[in-house]
Amino acid sequence: MVTTHEQTRAGFLNIALEKNKVGDPYVKNALAFKAMVANTKGPDEFLDMPEIRPFVLTASGLSEKSMKYLDEGDQTAAIKELIENFLKPSGSDYIDETIYRYLLIKGDAVGGTMRNRIGALGEERLIRAILSNMNVQGIEYDWMANIQGSFPWAHKSCDDTEIEKNMKALHWKNSKGDRVLGFNLNVPTVKKNVDICLFECDMAEYDKGKIVKKPEKALMLGELKGGIAHSGATAINAGKVYFTKDPLAINYTQWIAFAKYSYKQLKWAIVEKPFAREAYVSGKLEDSWKELESEISESFNDFSKDYYVVFE
Repeated sequence: MVTTHEQTRAGFLNIALEKNKVGDPYVKNALAFKAMVANTKGPDEFLDMPEIRPFVLTASGLSEKSMKYLDEGDQTAAIKELIENFLKPSGSDYIDETIYRYLLIKGDAVGGTMRNRIGALGEERLIRAILSNMNVQGIEYDWMANIQGSFPWAHKSCDDTEIEKNMKALHWKNSKGDRVLGFNLNVPTVKKNVDICLFECDMAEYDKGKIVKKPEKALMLGELKGGIAHSGATAINAGKVYFTKDPLAINYTQWIAFAKYSYKQLKWAIVEKPFAREAYVSGKLEDSWKELESEISESFNDFSKDYYVVFE
């Protein structure tokens, strides 16, 4: 399967839009901070403004996780370092400097959130496609809400707007019996978190996902995220063989892709990487030698400019 240019373009645009949504609260925080400190005369005043302390602590480079290991004195020391080393040298732009540093630190948080969000977007699109097909065919279904602890089931509603954002599992019946499609389950057999898992069971037997302990009930395991991890898919292929007891029950396309990319990595590690390293080192040595030769020539010229030098 080849992703078309239009699909790739739409995917990148959706990710860009989502990234702006994730980053928007941090921008709003920065605007609020700027309004709160607009009348300050200098960065030293930040120390006497407890209402902006969390913002300034982030600007100083401290993460929320690090706060658990630092007392008030340590945190104040970090703010003072920020003020002395970065805010005061920036002069009248100390407010903007604080904002830039805050947004720079929060950029890491946005990156982490987006890595998770991109996977979630793929899952939501799959669920919506399944629901759309069920609605068109008039298939009744039940869905499990992703509410930690309770995971309640609800029957198909007339208004299913955005339920894909909060769905943990989907149940329906076909001519062969009950089916439950679960999302993001840790499957013991493959020892890996699996994006989509199809089981032959009803809602009660699914038991909030504990069905994973009954491998004979599994019909399908699948990786969903864009840029599929071959290690994950390989583990799933192994799981399929285990479930079916059939060594031929594998995804040959995936195995071929795995072999192809493994070959490329192996070739790079064994053949290409040493040559690249040697070329890099040789280039660095050559550059260093030319630099040394130039310095020696300049020193010699300076030393001999008032003398005649004769080589015998």
